[in-house]
Amino acid sequence: MTTGSISSYFVGVPGGLIMSFIAFSIVFIVIVGLMLVMMGMKHVCSAIDNMNKPKPAAPAQSSAAPASAPSAPAAPAAAVSADDELLAVISAAIMAACGSTARVVAFSPVKAPASSAWKNVGRLQNTEGY
Repeated sequence: MTTGSISSYFVGVPGGLIMSFIAFSIVFIVIVGLMLVMMGMKHVCSAIDNMNKPKPAAPAQSSAAPASAPSAPAAPAAAVSADDELLAVISAAIMAACGSTARVVAFSPVKAPASSAWKNVGRLQNTEGY
């Protein structure tokens, strides 16, 4: 009675094909398992996010007529305060760099040119290795 090792089953071309089939099967099983874990985590995270969201309060229904018209929307005021805050930050940065004699009178966004020398050099350097 002879006892062979497990490697004696995987000899030659058929043995190589069997080993390849086993290895690929293990890899795909692991990939499918990781995919299922990621999909499960997506559902768990969305459930946690929904738990942490505050519940919107239901509006109270009254039988009385509305007393007055709604006031002006607050969005433009928020935009103005954001612009004022941006102006203050830019002014502070310029005063820190140039001294207290410099001041910002107005500012507006600048449109970038479609093409510039800096952009062309960057593109050229990014494509050198290819």
